[in-house]
Amino acid sequence: MKTKIWSTSIWSFVYAVLVVCYAPQAFPWGSNAHERMTDAACDSLPSEIFPFFDKHRQKLAYHSNDPDRWRRELLFRIGLKYEKDLNSGQVTEDLRQVFETHGIDFPQNAEVSLRGRNGRWYITIGEQEYPIRKEADKLYLLGDKADIFENRSVDPVLLGSEGDTHFALDTKEKLLSLTSLNVYKTGDPAESPRHFLDIDIYGPYPFVELPHDYDEAVAKFGVEDVTTRGLATWCIAKYTQSLSEAMKSGDAEKIVETAGALAHYIEDLHMPLHVVKNYNGQLTNQHGVHQRFEDDMVDAYAEQIHLSPKMASELEDPLEAAFDIVLDSYVYADNLLHADRRAKLGEDDYGTPYLEKFFRFSGWIAVRRMSAAATATASYWYTAWLHAGKPELK
Repeated sequence: MKTKIWSTSIWSFVYAVLVVCYAPQAFPWGSNAHERMTDAACDSLPSEIFPFFDKHRQKLAYHSNDPDRWRRELLFRIGLKYEKDLNSGQVTEDLRQVFETHGIDFPQNAEVSLRGRNGRWYITIGEQEYPIRKEADKLYLLGDKADIFENRSVDPVLLGSEGDTHFALDTKEKLLSLTSLNVYKTGDPAESPRHFLDIDIYGPYPFVELPHDYDEAVAKFGVEDVTTRGLATWCIAKYTQSLSEAMKSGDAEKIVETAGALAHYIEDLHMPLHVVKNYNGQLTNQHGVHQRFEDDMVDAYAEQIHLSPKMASELEDPLEAAFDIVLDSYVYADNLLHADRRAKLGEDDYGTPYLEKFFRFSGWIAVRRMSAAATATASYWYTAWLHAGKPELK
Protein backbone atom coordinates (compact mmCIF):
# COMPACT_ATOMS: atom_id res chain seq x y z
CA MET A 1 0.00 0.00 0.00
CA LYS A 2 1.36 3.42 -0.92
CA THR A 3 2.12 5.85 1.87
CA LYS A 4 -0.13 8.83 2.36
CA ILE A 5 1.45 12.06 1.19
CA TRP A 6 -0.48 14.89 2.76
CA SER A 7 -3.90 15.29 4.27
CA THR A 8 -5.78 18.54 3.67
CA SER A 9 -6.66 19.04 7.32
CA ILE A 10 -3.10 18.52 8.46
CA TRP A 11 -1.79 20.92 5.82
CA SER A 12 -4.17 23.63 7.01
CA PHE A 13 -2.95 23.16 10.54
CA VAL A 14 0.69 23.23 9.43
CA TYR A 15 0.10 26.54 7.68
CA ALA A 16 -1.47 28.01 10.81
CA VAL A 17 1.44 26.89 12.96
CA LEU A 18 3.99 28.30 10.54
CA VAL A 19 2.34 31.69 10.32
CA VAL A 20 2.68 32.02 14.06
CA CYS A 21 6.10 30.63 14.83
CA TYR A 22 8.25 29.41 11.99
CA ALA A 23 11.63 30.99 11.19
CA PRO A 24 13.08 29.34 8.06
CA GLN A 25 16.63 28.38 7.13
CA ALA A 26 15.69 29.49 3.59
CA PHE A 27 18.81 29.05 1.51
CA PRO A 28 18.30 28.22 -2.16
CA TRP A 29 20.53 27.25 -5.07
CA GLY A 30 21.17 30.49 -6.95
CA SER A 31 18.60 31.36 -9.60
CA ASN A 32 21.10 30.72 -12.40
CA ALA A 33 21.80 27.22 -11.09
CA HIS A 34 18.08 26.38 -10.97
CA GLU A 35 17.63 27.57 -14.53
CA ARG A 36 20.58 25.50 -15.73
CA MET A 37 19.35 22.32 -14.07
CA THR A 38 15.81 22.81 -15.35
CA ASP A 39 17.03 23.49 -18.87
CA ALA A 40 19.20 20.37 -18.78
CA ALA A 41 16.21 18.34 -17.59
CA CYS A 42 14.35 19.21 -20.79
CA ASP A 43 17.05 17.49 -22.83
CA SER A 44 16.75 14.32 -20.74
CA LEU A 45 13.11 13.67 -21.66
CA PRO A 46 11.86 10.92 -23.98
CA SER A 47 10.63 11.82 -27.44
CA GLU A 48 6.93 11.59 -26.49
CA ILE A 49 7.03 14.70 -24.30
CA PHE A 50 10.27 16.40 -25.32
CA PRO A 51 8.62 18.71 -27.91
CA PHE A 52 6.29 20.27 -25.33
CA PHE A 53 9.00 20.88 -22.75
CA ASP A 54 11.47 22.05 -25.39
CA LYS A 55 8.91 24.58 -26.65
CA HIS A 56 8.43 25.97 -23.14
CA ARG A 57 11.95 25.59 -21.76
CA GLN A 58 12.47 29.32 -21.17
CA LYS A 59 9.24 29.59 -19.19
CA LEU A 60 10.10 26.41 -17.30
CA ALA A 61 13.48 27.87 -16.35
CA TYR A 62 11.78 31.05 -15.14
CA HIS A 63 9.17 29.17 -13.09
CA SER A 64 11.86 26.98 -11.54
CA ASN A 65 12.61 29.97 -9.31
CA ASP A 66 8.97 30.60 -8.33
CA PRO A 67 9.19 28.84 -4.94
CA ASP A 68 12.00 31.17 -3.88
CA ARG A 69 9.79 34.12 -4.80
CA TRP A 70 6.96 32.63 -2.75
CA ARG A 71 8.97 31.93 0.38
CA ARG A 72 10.34 35.39 1.13
CA GLU A 73 9.03 36.49 4.49
CA LEU A 74 10.22 40.02 5.20
CA LEU A 75 10.79 43.02 2.98
CA PHE A 76 13.00 45.81 4.28
CA ARG A 77 13.22 49.15 2.53
CA ILE A 78 16.36 50.93 3.59
CA GLY A 79 17.41 54.47 2.70
CA LEU A 80 21.01 55.36 1.91
CA LYS A 81 23.14 58.25 3.03
CA TYR A 82 26.82 59.06 2.44
CA GLU A 83 27.48 60.91 5.67
CA LYS A 84 27.97 58.45 8.50
CA ASP A 85 29.93 55.28 9.02
CA LEU A 86 27.74 52.18 8.76
CA ASN A 87 28.89 51.18 12.25
CA SER A 88 27.07 54.06 13.90
CA GLY A 89 25.29 53.07 17.08
CA GLN A 90 21.90 54.23 15.85
CA VAL A 91 22.12 52.06 12.73
CA THR A 92 22.87 49.01 14.84
CA GLU A 93 19.97 49.74 17.17
CA ASP A 94 17.58 50.27 14.24
CA LEU A 95 18.50 46.89 12.83
CA ARG A 96 18.29 45.22 16.22
CA GLN A 97 14.79 46.57 16.84
CA VAL A 98 13.48 45.41 13.47
CA PHE A 99 15.05 41.96 13.72
CA GLU A 100 13.82 41.36 17.25
CA THR A 101 10.32 42.63 16.42
CA HIS A 102 10.05 39.88 13.83
CA GLY A 103 11.58 37.14 15.93
CA ILE A 104 15.01 37.13 14.27
CA ASP A 105 18.05 36.77 16.52
CA PHE A 106 20.33 39.80 16.65
CA PRO A 107 23.53 38.97 18.58
CA GLN A 108 24.32 41.03 21.64
CA ASN A 109 27.09 43.59 21.07
CA ALA A 110 27.12 42.72 17.37
CA GLU A 111 29.07 45.02 15.10
CA VAL A 112 27.51 46.12 11.82
CA SER A 113 29.93 46.67 8.96
CA LEU A 114 30.14 46.91 5.19
CA ARG A 115 32.69 44.79 3.35
CA GLY A 116 33.38 43.81 -0.23
CA ARG A 117 34.97 40.85 -1.99
CA ASN A 118 35.02 39.56 -5.55
CA GLY A 119 33.16 42.62 -6.81
CA ARG A 120 30.29 42.09 -4.36
CA TRP A 121 29.32 43.88 -1.18
CA TYR A 122 27.94 42.54 2.07
CA ILE A 123 26.59 43.83 5.35
CA THR A 124 27.81 41.80 8.29
CA ILE A 125 25.91 41.72 11.55
CA GLY A 126 28.08 39.95 14.07
CA GLU A 127 29.01 36.68 12.37
CA GLN A 128 26.06 36.73 9.97
CA GLU A 129 26.62 38.07 6.47
CA TYR A 130 23.99 39.41 4.08
CA PRO A 131 24.63 40.25 0.40
CA ILE A 132 23.46 43.72 -0.61
CA ARG A 133 22.88 45.75 -3.74
CA LYS A 134 22.08 49.37 -4.53
CA GLU A 135 18.94 50.18 -6.49
CA ALA A 136 18.14 53.86 -6.95
CA ASP A 137 18.15 55.32 -3.43
CA LYS A 138 17.63 52.05 -1.60
CA LEU A 139 19.89 49.36 -0.24
CA TYR A 140 18.60 45.83 -0.73
CA LEU A 141 19.61 43.03 1.59
CA LEU A 142 19.47 39.48 0.24
CA GLY A 143 19.95 36.35 2.27
CA ASP A 144 18.81 34.22 5.16
CA LYS A 145 15.85 35.75 7.03
CA ALA A 146 16.35 39.26 5.62
CA ASP A 147 15.51 39.18 1.94
CA ILE A 148 15.06 42.50 0.21
CA PHE A 149 12.93 42.88 -2.86
CA GLU A 150 11.84 45.58 -5.20
CA ASN A 151 8.87 47.27 -3.55
CA ARG A 152 5.89 46.16 -5.64
CA SER A 153 2.33 45.84 -4.48
CA VAL A 154 1.82 42.46 -6.16
CA ASP A 155 4.21 39.49 -6.33
CA PRO A 156 7.49 41.07 -5.19
CA VAL A 157 10.34 40.04 -7.48
CA LEU A 158 13.87 39.18 -6.44
CA LEU A 159 16.33 41.80 -7.69
CA GLY A 160 18.70 39.18 -9.10
CA SER A 161 20.16 36.19 -7.30
CA GLU A 162 22.20 36.59 -4.14
CA GLY A 163 25.31 35.67 -6.13
CA ASP A 164 24.62 38.45 -8.62
CA THR A 165 24.84 41.20 -6.03
CA HIS A 166 26.98 44.18 -7.08
CA PHE A 167 27.57 47.42 -5.26
CA ALA A 168 29.74 50.51 -5.74
CA LEU A 169 30.97 53.02 -3.21
CA ASP A 170 30.94 56.70 -4.14
CA THR A 171 34.08 58.37 -5.48
CA LYS A 172 35.04 59.55 -2.00
CA GLU A 173 34.90 55.92 -0.82
CA LYS A 174 32.78 56.76 2.19
CA LEU A 175 30.83 53.98 3.81
CA LEU A 176 27.09 53.99 3.41
CA SER A 177 24.79 54.12 6.38
CA LEU A 178 21.16 53.27 6.92
CA THR A 179 18.93 56.30 7.40
CA SER A 180 15.44 54.85 7.18
CA LEU A 181 14.15 51.37 7.75
CA ASN A 182 10.63 50.16 6.99
CA VAL A 183 9.44 46.57 7.15
CA TYR A 184 6.75 44.94 5.03
CA LYS A 185 5.32 41.46 5.24
CA THR A 186 5.44 39.58 1.96
CA GLY A 187 5.52 36.05 0.66
CA ASP A 188 4.21 32.81 2.11
CA PRO A 189 5.54 31.99 5.59
CA ALA A 190 4.59 28.35 5.05
CA GLU A 191 6.85 28.02 2.01
CA SER A 192 10.34 27.64 3.45
CA PRO A 193 10.09 24.11 4.94
CA ARG A 194 9.16 22.78 1.51
CA HIS A 195 12.74 23.39 0.38
CA PHE A 196 14.64 21.08 2.74
CA LEU A 197 14.57 18.09 5.08
CA ASP A 198 17.13 18.04 7.90
CA ILE A 199 17.22 14.27 7.96
CA ASP A 200 20.07 13.84 10.47
CA ILE A 201 17.85 15.19 13.24
CA TYR A 202 16.04 11.86 13.02
CA GLY A 203 18.91 9.72 14.29
CA PRO A 204 21.75 7.94 12.47
CA TYR A 205 21.93 6.98 8.79
CA PRO A 206 19.77 5.61 7.11
CA PHE A 207 17.32 7.48 9.39
CA VAL A 208 14.73 4.76 9.82
CA GLU A 209 13.23 6.65 12.77
CA LEU A 210 11.36 8.96 10.38
CA PRO A 211 8.23 7.37 8.87
CA HIS A 212 7.86 8.17 5.19
CA ASP A 213 4.11 8.47 5.56
CA TYR A 214 3.42 12.09 6.52
CA ASP A 215 0.56 11.40 8.95
CA GLU A 216 2.64 8.73 10.69
CA ALA A 217 5.58 11.14 10.97
CA VAL A 218 3.33 13.78 12.53
CA ALA A 219 1.81 11.25 14.92
CA LYS A 220 5.30 10.28 16.07
CA PHE A 221 7.09 13.64 16.22
CA GLY A 222 4.34 16.27 16.18
CA VAL A 223 3.40 18.65 13.41
CA GLU A 224 5.66 21.48 14.60
CA ASP A 225 8.84 19.38 14.70
CA VAL A 226 8.10 17.69 11.39
CA THR A 227 7.46 21.07 9.80
CA THR A 228 10.50 22.90 11.14
CA ARG A 229 12.74 19.98 10.16
CA GLY A 230 11.56 20.17 6.57
CA LEU A 231 8.80 18.93 4.27
CA ALA A 232 10.59 18.68 0.92
CA THR A 233 9.94 14.99 0.25
CA TRP A 234 6.19 15.26 0.81
CA CYS A 235 6.07 18.48 -1.17
CA ILE A 236 7.73 16.80 -4.16
CA ALA A 237 5.25 13.92 -4.07
CA LYS A 238 2.33 16.33 -3.82
CA TYR A 239 3.55 18.45 -6.72
CA THR A 240 4.02 15.33 -8.82
CA GLN A 241 0.33 14.59 -8.33
CA SER A 242 -0.53 18.20 -9.16
CA LEU A 243 1.50 18.00 -12.36
CA SER A 244 -0.36 14.85 -13.40
CA GLU A 245 -3.66 16.64 -12.83
CA ALA A 246 -2.49 19.63 -14.86
CA MET A 247 -1.46 17.33 -17.70
CA LYS A 248 -4.85 15.64 -17.66
CA SER A 249 -6.53 19.03 -17.92
CA GLY A 250 -4.47 20.04 -20.94
CA ASP A 251 -3.83 23.50 -19.49
CA ALA A 252 -0.39 24.28 -20.92
CA GLU A 253 0.21 27.28 -18.67
CA LYS A 254 -0.63 25.28 -15.55
CA ILE A 255 1.59 22.42 -16.70
CA VAL A 256 4.56 24.73 -17.17
CA GLU A 257 4.07 26.54 -13.86
CA THR A 258 3.66 23.32 -11.89
CA ALA A 259 6.55 21.57 -13.63
CA GLY A 260 8.79 24.55 -12.94
CA ALA A 261 7.93 24.64 -9.23
CA LEU A 262 8.36 20.87 -8.95
CA ALA A 263 11.80 21.20 -10.55
CA HIS A 264 12.80 23.71 -7.87
CA TYR A 265 11.97 21.45 -4.94
CA ILE A 266 13.70 18.47 -6.56
CA GLU A 267 16.80 20.52 -7.28
CA ASP A 268 16.94 21.95 -3.75
CA LEU A 269 16.86 18.47 -2.28
CA HIS A 270 19.95 17.56 -4.33
CA MET A 271 21.98 20.23 -2.52
CA PRO A 272 23.78 18.38 0.33
CA LEU A 273 23.28 21.18 2.85
CA HIS A 274 19.50 21.06 2.31
CA VAL A 275 19.35 17.70 4.10
CA VAL A 276 21.40 18.32 7.27
CA LYS A 277 20.88 20.35 10.42
CA ASN A 278 24.29 22.01 9.93
CA TYR A 279 22.86 23.64 6.81
CA ASN A 280 25.01 26.78 6.98
CA GLY A 281 28.04 25.50 8.85
CA GLN A 282 26.71 27.17 11.98
CA LEU A 283 27.51 24.10 14.09
CA THR A 284 31.14 23.86 12.92
CA ASN A 285 32.14 27.54 12.82
CA GLN A 286 31.74 27.65 9.03
CA HIS A 287 29.07 30.32 8.84
CA GLY A 288 28.10 31.16 5.28
CA VAL A 289 29.30 27.93 3.68
CA HIS A 290 25.86 27.38 2.15
CA GLN A 291 26.08 30.51 0.03
CA ARG A 292 29.80 30.09 -0.65
CA PHE A 293 29.10 26.73 -2.26
CA GLU A 294 25.84 27.02 -4.14
CA ASP A 295 26.14 30.68 -5.00
CA ASP A 296 29.66 32.14 -4.94
CA MET A 297 31.50 29.05 -6.16
CA VAL A 298 28.86 27.73 -8.56
CA ASP A 299 28.43 31.14 -10.19
CA ALA A 300 32.16 31.90 -10.35
CA TYR A 301 32.94 28.59 -12.07
CA ALA A 302 29.73 28.10 -14.02
CA GLU A 303 31.58 27.63 -17.30
CA GLN A 304 33.58 24.77 -15.79
CA ILE A 305 30.55 23.02 -14.31
CA HIS A 306 29.34 20.82 -17.14
CA LEU A 307 26.12 18.93 -16.47
CA SER A 308 25.71 15.42 -17.81
CA PRO A 309 22.25 14.17 -16.82
CA LYS A 310 20.98 10.73 -17.77
CA MET A 311 17.77 10.05 -19.66
CA ALA A 312 14.54 10.17 -17.66
CA SER A 313 13.02 6.97 -16.35
CA GLU A 314 9.74 6.13 -14.63
CA LEU A 315 9.75 6.37 -10.85
CA GLU A 316 7.92 3.52 -9.15
CA ASP A 317 6.99 5.66 -6.14
CA PRO A 318 7.64 9.43 -6.29
CA LEU A 319 7.64 9.79 -2.50
CA GLU A 320 10.15 7.00 -1.94
CA ALA A 321 12.27 8.39 -4.77
CA ALA A 322 12.37 11.72 -2.93
CA PHE A 323 13.59 10.03 0.25
CA ASP A 324 16.26 8.28 -1.84
CA ILE A 325 17.42 11.71 -3.01
CA VAL A 326 17.77 12.77 0.63
CA LEU A 327 20.02 9.81 1.38
CA ASP A 328 22.10 10.43 -1.74
CA SER A 329 22.56 14.11 -0.87
CA TYR A 330 23.40 13.37 2.75
CA VAL A 331 26.56 11.41 1.93
CA TYR A 332 28.06 14.50 0.28
CA ALA A 333 27.48 16.93 3.15
CA ASP A 334 30.60 16.11 5.18
CA ASN A 335 32.75 16.20 2.03
CA LEU A 336 31.43 19.66 1.22
CA LEU A 337 32.09 20.99 4.72
CA HIS A 338 35.57 19.46 4.72
CA ALA A 339 36.31 21.10 1.36
CA ASP A 340 35.33 24.48 2.81
CA ARG A 341 37.65 24.04 5.78
CA ARG A 342 40.57 22.99 3.54
CA ALA A 343 40.01 25.90 1.17
CA LYS A 344 40.05 28.41 4.04
CA LEU A 345 43.40 27.22 5.41
CA GLY A 346 45.98 29.95 4.97
CA GLU A 347 43.42 32.48 3.72
CA ASP A 348 42.35 35.63 5.54
CA ASP A 349 39.02 35.85 3.75
CA TYR A 350 36.80 34.10 1.23
CA GLY A 351 38.17 35.87 -1.83
CA THR A 352 39.41 34.50 -5.13
CA PRO A 353 42.22 32.29 -3.72
CA TYR A 354 39.72 30.62 -1.39
CA LEU A 355 37.17 30.14 -4.19
CA GLU A 356 39.80 28.61 -6.46
CA LYS A 357 40.66 26.03 -3.83
CA PHE A 358 37.02 25.48 -2.89
CA PHE A 359 36.18 24.72 -6.50
CA ARG A 360 39.13 22.34 -6.76
CA PHE A 361 37.96 20.50 -3.65
CA SER A 362 34.18 20.60 -4.14
CA GLY A 363 33.44 21.41 -7.78
CA TRP A 364 32.93 17.72 -8.44
CA ILE A 365 30.11 17.71 -5.88
CA ALA A 366 28.32 20.51 -7.73
CA VAL A 367 28.69 18.65 -11.04
CA ARG A 368 27.35 15.39 -9.61
CA ARG A 369 24.46 16.85 -7.66
CA MET A 370 23.34 19.28 -10.36
CA SER A 371 23.51 16.55 -13.01
CA ALA A 372 21.57 14.18 -10.76
CA ALA A 373 19.02 16.93 -10.11
CA ALA A 374 18.44 17.41 -13.84
CA THR A 375 17.97 13.65 -14.27
CA ALA A 376 15.55 13.45 -11.35
CA THR A 377 13.57 16.47 -12.55
CA ALA A 378 13.11 14.89 -15.97
CA SER A 379 12.13 11.59 -14.37
CA TYR A 380 9.49 13.23 -12.18
CA TRP A 381 8.04 15.08 -15.18
CA TYR A 382 7.97 11.85 -17.17
CA THR A 383 6.41 9.92 -14.28
CA ALA A 384 3.71 12.57 -13.85
CA TRP A 385 2.89 12.23 -17.56
CA LEU A 386 2.67 8.44 -17.32
CA HIS A 387 0.43 8.67 -14.25
CA ALA A 388 -1.78 11.12 -16.15
CA GLY A 389 -2.41 8.45 -18.79
CA LYS A 390 0.07 9.71 -21.41
CA PRO A 391 -2.01 12.65 -22.63
CA GLU A 392 -0.93 14.59 -25.70
CA LEU A 393 0.74 17.78 -24.51
CA LYS A 394 0.14 20.81 -26.71
